[in-house]
Amino acid sequence: MTRARRLAPFFVALVVVAAVVTLAATRDRLATPAPEPRAAVTARALLRPRVSLFGSAMRAEVRVRVDPKRVDPRRVRVTVPLEPLTALAPARIQRQGSGGRTLVRITYRVHCVLAACSRPGGQATVTLRPAVVRWGAHRLAVPWEPATIASRVTAGDLAHPTLRYATDVPARAYRIDPVVVGWTSIGAAAALVLALGIFAPVKVRRDERPDEPQRSDIDSALDRVVASADGSQADRRSAIGDLALVLEREGFGELAPLARRIAWSSGGPSRQVTSELALLVRAALEVAT
Repeated sequence: MTRARRLAPFFVALVVVAAVVTLAATRDRLATPAPEPRAAVTARALLRPRVSLFGSAMRAEVRVRVDPKRVDPRRVRVTVPLEPLTALAPARIQRQGSGGRTLVRITYRVHCVLAACSRPGGQATVTLRPAVVRWGAHRLAVPWEPATIASRVTAGDLAHPTLRYATDVPARAYRIDPVVVGWTSIGAAAALVLALGIFAPVKVRRDERPDEPQRSDIDSALDRVVASADGSQADRRSAIGDLALVLEREGFGELAPLARRIAWSSGGPSRQVTSELALLVRAALEVAT
C-alpha cells in the first residue's frame, strides 16, 4: 500500500504527459491543410531559345501532362496560336508515359520576319496568345514564357546607314496610254466583225454551189475512146490500149483482155467496134456501182 502511494504521482505525471502530446498532435494535424489532389491535366508553353536574332529559327513547344486514369490522352485537343511567328514545318506530336502520367509534346519550328518582331538597334518582346488545351467540357489556357527577338541592325547601322530604300509605291508609267490601247482594240474588233458580216455571206453562197462530180480514170479513158472512133486507126488503137491498162488497174480484169485484143487485132479496131466497146464498158461500170 505504501509502495502504491509512492508510485501514484509518477502515474499521474505520465497520464498528463500523454494527454499533452495527444492534444499537440491533434492541433498540428488540424492546423496543416490536406494536400490538394493532383490536376488531371497540366500544361506548359515555352519558346526556345529565349533570345534569338530576327529571322532565326526557334522552337515553340506546348507540353501537356495527362493523368490517363482520369482523362483519355487521345481526347485532349490543343490549339496553338503562333502569330506573329510563322511555322516553318508542320507540328511534331510526341506521346510518352512517365510517373503514371502521359506527356504530350506539340512542337513547332518557327521564325519571325514581321514588323512586330523588328526593333532596329534593339530587342522586341514576342507576345503570343495563350495556347488552349481542351478535354471534354474542360478548358485550360496556357500562357507562353516570354521571348525576345534581337535586331540584326545595330545602333551603328542606324547612325551610319549604308542601305537606303523607300517604302512609297512609285508612280505608274506606261510606254503607251492604256486608254488609247483599249479604244484601239475595241475599234479593231468592231472592224473585224463588220468585215466578217460582209464577206461571210459571199463565202456561204460559194459553198452552196453544188460540187461537180469528180471524174474517174475509167471515165476519162472512155471519153478518149469515144472521141477516137472518128479518128485514125492509130488513135483508136492507142485509146483502147490505154483503156485496157486503166481497167486492169481499177479491178476490171475481165474486160481488160478484151480491150487489149481489140486494140491490137490484125485488122485494127473499126469505128463501130470502138463505139460498141465503149458502151459495153459503161454498162459494166453501172452494174458494178
